Amino acid sequence: MANIIVHNVRHQHAGANTVYYALYGHYFLGISRKSLAVIYGKSESTIHEWCKKFERDGFFRRKQRQQVYKKFGTEMRKWLVELYQREPVLFLDEAKQKFQERFHKNISISSVCVIIHEAGFSWKTIERRAIQIREAEIVRFVRELLSIQWDLYNLVFLDEVSFDSRDMLRRKGYGVVGRKIVFRGEFCRKPRVSFLCFLGAGGMLDSFWTEGTFNRRKFFDCCRSFAMHNAHVQSYPGFYSVWILDGARIHCDANIIRYLRSVGIIPIFLPAYCPFFNPIEIIFGLIKKDLQRYYHENSSNSRSVLSEVCGAINRFKIYPCSKIFEHCGYLPGGVFLPEKGLSQSLKNMNFNITPE
Repeated sequence: MANIIVHNVRHQHAGANTVYYALYGHYFLGISRKSLAVIYGKSESTIHEWCKKFERDGFFRRKQRQQVYKKFGTEMRKWLVELYQREPVLFLDEAKQKFQERFHKNISISSVCVIIHEAGFSWKTIERRAIQIREAEIVRFVRELLSIQWDLYNLVFLDEVSFDSRDMLRRKGYGVVGRKIVFRGEFCRKPRVSFLCFLGAGGMLDSFWTEGTFNRRKFFDCCRSFAMHNAHVQSYPGFYSVWILDGARIHCDANIIRYLRSVGIIPIFLPAYCPFFNPIEIIFGLIKKDLQRYYHENSSNSRSVLSEVCGAINRFKIYPCSKIFEHCGYLPGGVFLPEKGLSQSLKNMNFNITPE
């Protein structure tokens, strides 16, 4: 083991991060170059060369980058970076071909890699989602919120979500490096159940379930039951009187909208493809994580999907959501900032975005 350590320290180039640690020790902590050579297992001349490059250029980079930058000017490098901003899924050899067609100059794949890495790019897994956000829809939503007086205690977010046994299974675990984890798990898929949930600033207000999916009649019956029989719901401008929901077809039925308005509920529809304005999407993600934590796979005492999900939703009945509301743009005092929602990550919502 010791031989491996010595070989990698003394016979391999130090990474840029290691070099900066050495420079920090010399310029900020006052450690001598001779002492740094002992600490990092390098010759004193190597440490001197690191310091010399830093003092000359103001930063440290390898000779390869210097050669690439000398051969390919600012315009060429800028063009290559802009190419990847427009087409992030290009292979390096495809970018090389486009570069050579544009500038009639040979470039190696390694040079392409150096240029885009220097610009802050890295190889990432593509995350896809169909997204067609219209600015006019966001403006319409903001205007509707501005047209009424509201506060966090007025807002109710509602949406449907489905669960089956796959949502309760843990997908990752620790294992030996280089070996797959083989786990004897459950392969019998249990029946899927759907829930219609109502979320307020203090947690989950109520939920209704059905086998399969919700249709217009089931949705209306649940909304009427929540509006008429839940003790917390009041007519506008009372508690939980402004309902915010997405534009699904069963939600937009004119008869349902008229009924809600007749009982003092103000329905407002979210812009299309904007789950980041809907805090309940984040809660759904947290509920699925909660299911994975508390569900005991392969246990003789395992319950049905319905029982497990009901237990998870009950744990969110008292769950402060003001911070989540704020992340989505809803602030106390009736303030809505769409830029807050637009800037948040969608990982918690099981949605993905590709750069345009």
